Amino acid sequence: MAIDKINMSSIPGGMRNMYIKAQDVINKNNFDYGVELLKDLIQAVPGFWEARELLRNTERIKTQNLAGFQKMMGSIHSKLAVARGKMLLLKNAREALNCAEEALAYLYNSDGLYLVYEAAKALDTQYLAVDSLDKILELEPDNEKIIRELIDLISDTEGYAVRILQLRQKIAAMHPKDLKAQADVRAAAANATMEQAAEKSAAAEKSKVATKDNGTNTPDLSDLERGDRIIRSEADIKEMIRRYEEVIAAGKGTEEIYRKVADFYLMAKMYEKAIHAYRTLAEKQGVLDLTVDRAIEKAQVALANEQLEELINSENPEQSIIDNYRQEIVTYQINSNETRVKNNPNDLQSHYDLAMLYFENKRFDEAIAEFQIATQNPQRKSLAETYIGRSYIAKKEYEQAETVLKTSLETMLFMDTQKMRTLYYLGTCYELMEKTAEAADCFLQIHAVNPNYMDVAQKVKEYNEVLQQPEA
Repeated sequence: MAIDKINMSSIPGGMRNMYIKAQDVINKNNFDYGVELLKDLIQAVPGFWEARELLRNTERIKTQNLAGFQKMMGSIHSKLAVARGKMLLLKNAREALNCAEEALAYLYNSDGLYLVYEAAKALDTQYLAVDSLDKILELEPDNEKIIRELIDLISDTEGYAVRILQLRQKIAAMHPKDLKAQADVRAAAANATMEQAAEKSAAAEKSKVATKDNGTNTPDLSDLERGDRIIRSEADIKEMIRRYEEVIAAGKGTEEIYRKVADFYLMAKMYEKAIHAYRTLAEKQGVLDLTVDRAIEKAQVALANEQLEELINSENPEQSIIDNYRQEIVTYQINSNETRVKNNPNDLQSHYDLAMLYFENKRFDEAIAEFQIATQNPQRKSLAETYIGRSYIAKKEYEQAETVLKTSLETMLFMDTQKMRTLYYLGTCYELMEKTAEAADCFLQIHAVNPNYMDVAQKVKEYNEVLQQPEA
């Protein structure tokens, strides 16, 4: 159950490469990506000490750089992860530890560190528990509760006598008139004098992990090289992920390997891993292509919506926080798409995607401008024109909407779904213009082909008198 402490020399080559890559991106001040890489690394190898230390330092710097709404959202995510971890402590301490790592990745604070301490204790992993309390004391040096917990944790372990003396002295300084505190200092001083192996880590002699031979442990790529097998179930997806992860761990992660594993992560709703894999792919490509850029956004939004759902289902959530988080997701989507259009002005699909976001968020003037550009795409022309008409309807510019929708209909030869859609909104426009006969005619045309289309049947029934249908 305990997690053995593992040093760099015992880590497989692929994971060493991942650690080196994390160091590189952190040195370039890309702290978010660095945290993602290191978090994945210690979840795969929880005892990898150098990675854990670098992760903590990077989380600290990342948190120091947070401000305003970003810091508030980090705090919310962190609290949710801590709460989830505490519920898992008794059932699954390893998963509780993962929750603690997730919390610290959002915001480096005492709550996340204390959950690491609790999980480490449950896993009988003292070195990690000690480190977590030490790091809390770096943040809160006068936290007497933590000082006493640390003393209890290390009191029966060799190598900590000097540390215990320092902690006892700290408590005595807080309570200068407490005779027991003074006596505890004297006893600790005596133990420190007797102990010859102060500061010696109890984990130093734990089991060693054999280093893999890079030449003999390469995963079998035969099936992968012939193309992915047919994916029929969740188990198939997980199996493909496992195999691609083996390839990456062996240092053989090509662009194609990262693209495929990222796609599988997305299918499996492993959004954080998908984001990491897509970003790694983007770095390998050198230039972020549109497909990867959209995939990263899709994964980020899915992850954010998943977290929003957790927030909504949490105990007594504040509506204002929920609303702010929803708006933050929308803002991220719009900013991402605006950047994509700016960087790829000739990509008509990007203009259409941005137009849809503007439309859905009632920014109709901006939507119209982008839909007009999107009409240059023959595959999107009719649909974009319909949305231009709908935007004018929303702006109560009904004559403009009528012109756009009627002009669009002139190019539609068959009563397919797109023509029914355009007719429906032209009919809606006529209703708002109080042109009853024209509205009824639009709905009747649709009804003749598909009476179940939207609420056309009900509308035709209401317009029965206008249609002046003869009785049978």
